[in-house]
Amino acid sequence: MKIMIARIPEEGSHFEGDDPGTIMELENDPFCTVEGDVHYALDAQHVSDELVVRGSLSVSLGLKCTRCSDFFSTTVADSGFLRAYPASEDTDSVDITEDMREELLLHVPGFPVCSEECKGLCAQCGANLNRGSCSCTAGDRPNPWSALDSLDL
Repeated sequence: MKIMIARIPEEGSHFEGDDPGTIMELENDPFCTVEGDVHYALDAQHVSDELVVRGSLSVSLGLKCTRCSDFFSTTVADSGFLRAYPASEDTDSVDITEDMREELLLHVPGFPVCSEECKGLCAQCGANLNRGSCSCTAGDRPNPWSALDSLDL
C-alpha cells in the first residue's frame, strides 16, 4: 500500500481497504497459506517531517496444526499497528506494504493448534486421534522412558 503524502490534509486521512494476499509472500510455505486479502483500516497524519500511520490489519490464513498436522482456518490480526516514516518535502509517497506484512507475520502463532481439544497423533502409528482411536496397544513398542523405572535413587 502506497500513501501519497501530498494528498494528506493537515488533519490526516483515513484509509480502509484490501490488498491482495500475495503481499504476505507465503506461496511456498508448507505450514501457512493465505486464504484471503489483507484488510487494513489505517489513519495517516503528516507531522513535522514524518508520516505517522496507525490502525489495524487482518488476514485470513490456513495454518497447519502442530498436534494433528491438519490445516485449519484462522484470522491473524493486529489492532495496534503504528509506524513513523521519514517524509520530508521531497518525498512523494511512502510504501508501507513490507511493514504491514511483517506485522502480520509477527502475529502468526509459533505453534498453532486447531483447537484446545485437539488430541494430536498417535506416537506409535501416527493415526490422527481426532478422527477416532487407533488399534495400537501400550505394549506394542518399548517406552524409551521405561529405563528410568529401574533406577534406584
